Amino acid sequence: MICYRRTIMLRRRSLPWIWLGILCTFFYLSGMYQYLVAWSYSEYYTHWGPSHPLPPLMAQLKTGEEAKVKPVNEFMFSYTYLNEKCKGKDSVRLMYVVKSALENFDKRNGIRNSWGFESRFSDVEIRTVFLVGMNSPESNTQKQLEKEIEEHKDIIQADFIDSYFNNTIKTMMGLHWTYHFCHNVKYFLFVDDDYYVSTRNMLRFLRDPRNYPQYLEKYIVTAVNEYMEDLYAGYVFRDSSPIRWVFSKWYISLDEYPYSKWPPYVTAGAYVLSRKSLEELYFGSIYTNNFRFDDIFLGMAAKKAGIKPFHHKEFYFYRKLYDKEGFKWVIACHGFDNPQELQSVWNEQRSAGNA
Repeated sequence: MICYRRTIMLRRRSLPWIWLGILCTFFYLSGMYQYLVAWSYSEYYTHWGPSHPLPPLMAQLKTGEEAKVKPVNEFMFSYTYLNEKCKGKDSVRLMYVVKSALENFDKRNGIRNSWGFESRFSDVEIRTVFLVGMNSPESNTQKQLEKEIEEHKDIIQADFIDSYFNNTIKTMMGLHWTYHFCHNVKYFLFVDDDYYVSTRNMLRFLRDPRNYPQYLEKYIVTAVNEYMEDLYAGYVFRDSSPIRWVFSKWYISLDEYPYSKWPPYVTAGAYVLSRKSLEELYFGSIYTNNFRFDDIFLGMAAKKAGIKPFHHKEFYFYRKLYDKEGFKWVIACHGFDNPQELQSVWNEQRSAGNA
């Protein structure tokens, strides 16, 4: 009887500590602790690469000199297939740089038969390329891809593993290739292979980003302003925070990123760059430590390069409910996994004069 009472008393004494342990565990796993101790974003400065100002380094690298500060994140992979889409053309107005998964053959064909069609407008030079990584060189997927490359000649492949968390490498690949081989292209749309894009609206937007689409509905005279030289546009998040919930797919530890907020960034599904911004982002990226989320990585590189992201609501990072009139001004929209649906929507919008 005495032993039984002692056991009950010990359990009662232990109960607060058990609850405390449970609360502490929840406090940590929920990310609340990390939210509290994260560094203020106002202290954000050089965590993601050397603190040396970027413009002098860019000037040195452009002239072939050895930069005083060595890049920390150069693209170190080899091209398996190096496309020559930019070769021999005096001027290309727009290039679609499509980030595609290796096995997405149907999606690439859907794009070729819709918004990626290069001869959409006879008076505007447009090019489309697809970026892919690799799996096993002996796989059936790779052999099928080689046939696709031979047929369409619009694929760029490098020897990194094609996976979700290698999207930053794929983005680096796109920046590296376009910077080195596409000096004659004025604008680049980096876009995922599950997007609808309106080429007509994209070109309209590029004429006057600040006033699109209002300038099409009423007569407004606008000059091509200086801001267009530094165009880095899409759907912008300006005040978002890292996810600290431990079990989330997008969990970010304090070791990975110690600050309370992200720098402003454009969602990676679709963003357009002027040639100047592409160059600055390329140099910013090689002086920015690698990060597994490509849109955040580009936001860091843009901050380092001094580029301000430009927001426009007609870039949809989510699936906008489709109706014919509702897509009149849409530039890009996520959620078109079905190539047949993509082509159907694109054909309807083209007939309506919106694509």
